Amino acid sequence: MAKSVVIICEQSPIGKNSTIEAIRLGAGITAVGDIEKCQVIFIGDSVYFLSKDLNPEALNMESFSNFYRMIELADIEVYGLDSDLELAGLEPSDLLDFDNIKIISKKELAQFILEAEVIFRY
Repeated sequence: MAKSVVIICEQSPIGKNSTIEAIRLGAGITAVGDIEKCQVIFIGDSVYFLSKDLNPEALNMESFSNFYRMIELADIEVYGLDSDLELAGLEPSDLLDFDNIKIISKKELAQFILEAEVIFRY
């Protein structure tokens, strides 16, 4: 069994389920208990999922509150790529306020990928 997993999500949270599925997968993997480290990394348009001001209900989508709660409770590390957050106009103060959400650089992303035993991409 793999000890470290990286899940990379790059698709917008609007109109797609990829961000939600990335969180579900991460929470499910850690629930098994054999994984030492699970990192979910949001890049590209998926960084909007980390915005505390995102309002999917305004677009007739289901609320993300259950998935945000999953982030808060699961033993996963969640990251947003700094350059993509900047392109999206998101500052650190705009992000969800959870201890396990952090901002990383491209260099750190590359290191996570190199060290991972298993990588999933959404």
